[in-house]
Amino acid sequence: MVFLFFWYSRDLPEPGKLIEAQAANSTRIYDRNDIPLYSVYENINRTYVKLDQIPKDLQQATIATEDKNFYKNEGFSITGYIRGLLIDPILRRRVTGGSTITQQLVKNVLLSSERTLPRKIKELVLSIQVDKRYSKDY
Repeated sequence: MVFLFFWYSRDLPEPGKLIEAQAANSTRIYDRNDIPLYSVYENINRTYVKLDQIPKDLQQATIATEDKNFYKNEGFSITGYIRGLLIDPILRRRVTGGSTITQQLVKNVLLSSERTLPRKIKELVLSIQVDKRYSKDY
């Protein structure tokens, strides 16, 4: 596992590129096989806001829904990986999402949404780097 970690650590995007990244102009909705179904808000301009402009209750509700251990984890969830590697294949379905908010950010901004082991390892490496580099309340 350590070998894989270092092997996939090379040629990764720079975590600092998160600052330069722009959100997609539209929201895309995919089916369970990552096939695009719809584009929402395709021709609508978005208004970007700073974190302190979002009500604290909404921030906390999002964290509680998406990643209850956001302030405790180091960018990834070991239980999420175990569930994804062991439980989901046994049950032949996805029990719950196993990605942290940091992993979702890395996947959506720095990587792709392809469902492969190499991409998941890269996501793990980058998530740890991002967690070390940025404050949770950036």
